[in-house]
Amino acid sequence: MVVDENKIKSELEKVGISINDIYDLVNTNEPYPLAVPVLLDLLKEEFEDIRDKQGVVRALAVKEAIGKASPVLIAEYNRVSKEFSSYRWAIGNTIYTTITDDDVESILPIIKDKGNGISRQMFVAALGKVKSEKAEDVLIKLLVDDEVAPHAIKALGMMKSIKAKEKIITLTNHSKLLIKKEALKALKKLS
Repeated sequence: MVVDENKIKSELEKVGISINDIYDLVNTNEPYPLAVPVLLDLLKEEFEDIRDKQGVVRALAVKEAIGKASPVLIAEYNRVSKEFSSYRWAIGNTIYTTITDDDVESILPIIKDKGNGISRQMFVAALGKVKSEKAEDVLIKLLVDDEVAPHAIKALGMMKSIKAKEKIITLTNHSKLLIKKEALKALKKLS
């Protein structure tokens, strides 16, 4: 079965949710817990249009998907070709909302693979929301990777990582303004 806009609408209508397109869910402030299992099932299918699939991923960035969506999203990320960088970034952005401590081990290989490029950014940022010494150590190593350093700094600040403080201090003199700004913000959280 190839999923298209009509298939998304009809599957959601089965659980009492009426939309014009998937971005109606993305842009609403109303909770839709009944949609989460439907969206997760749809995500496992082949899609006619990557924009619809990205809409499904973005619609899963809700608290009702915490503890449910991450394994499916991580599997999707690993299945999709690296050429779909913005789609893969969107998956990481949703993981930022849905991450739990149980997801760390599955996320670390994504983050460590520099070949994943900027699509790693929000996975890196998401690690700041979990309590994990292993994640903290990986984030510290990423401080030298300019593609994800701002996100690693932010995550370490969220973690209140004392272990990273000295390295973050050195980044306040970095040549890239964003890295310098994030380092200064993180230091405020650490003091």
